[in-house]
Amino acid sequence: MIKEAAELVVWLIGLFGICGIVIVLTAKMVIHDTFDYDEPFVWRRKLPKDARPKR
Repeated sequence: MIKEAAELVVWLIGLFGICGIVIVLTAKMVIHDTFDYDEPFVWRRKLPKDARPKR
């Protein structure tokens, strides 16, 4: 019984570790996303300078 409980704890730690890594990497990607990247790759155009966000 103790062996199964220990194995469950190890699996849960691994599962939450993987989920945590994915969440951290996704947050990092969203935080560092910029209009400069979005313009050529997503929108396939350049915005005029007056339409760009102020930095």
